[in-house]
Amino acid sequence: MSLKLYIGNYNYSSWSLRPWLILRKAELLFETEMIYLDVPGYKDKLLALTDAGTVPVLEINGDRLPNSFAIAEFCAKAVPNLWPKDKADKAEARRVTKLMHEGFEHIRREAPMNLRRRTDTKMPQSCLNDAAAMVELWDELLSRHDGPYLFNDWTIADAFYTPAATRFESYGLPRTNRSDTYISELMSDPDFQDWEAKAFTETQTMLETDKTNL
Repeated sequence: MSLKLYIGNYNYSSWSLRPWLILRKAELLFETEMIYLDVPGYKDKLLALTDAGTVPVLEINGDRLPNSFAIAEFCAKAVPNLWPKDKADKAEARRVTKLMHEGFEHIRREAPMNLRRRTDTKMPQSCLNDAAAMVELWDELLSRHDGPYLFNDWTIADAFYTPAATRFESYGLPRTNRSDTYISELMSDPDFQDWEAKAFTETQTMLETDKTNL
């Protein structure tokens, strides 16, 4: 099986990070092709991949699959342990993953992923409300399981919340001790650190993202 994952910038593309982590954890061999965002001609490159004009896109033996959740489901069919084994936990993991996929719009908008950034500027209340709701969700799940991750062992749910966790570091968002430990666990993951190292070597900046809430 031939796999190629089209991604955006390591520093900024939260949607690209999610399936990249999943593919790494699944130990599926894949090639990565970067499409730098917000540079001349980038939209044409994206639209040549998919009508939506977005990344990530996973090319599977020449066929293209857009949407990070759809890519996650494809990987889970190939490697079933990417979801929890327990039936109830699997259903809950899928629910909270979809919640991250579709919700938390204020933290997305007001605190975009920017791995190189560190700021303690006060964030809008709508963003803080989303952050508080996310921390409450994490704490509730972590309190029900023994492992360092949301469902004991690492799952797709943790991949989807990793880009959100980086925002707590980048923007100094408040969290509980339990969630801070969880964030540290995600940030110390070797696969994430590999991605982060690539982000720190990028020279491109996206002015609209970098000036948010300065």
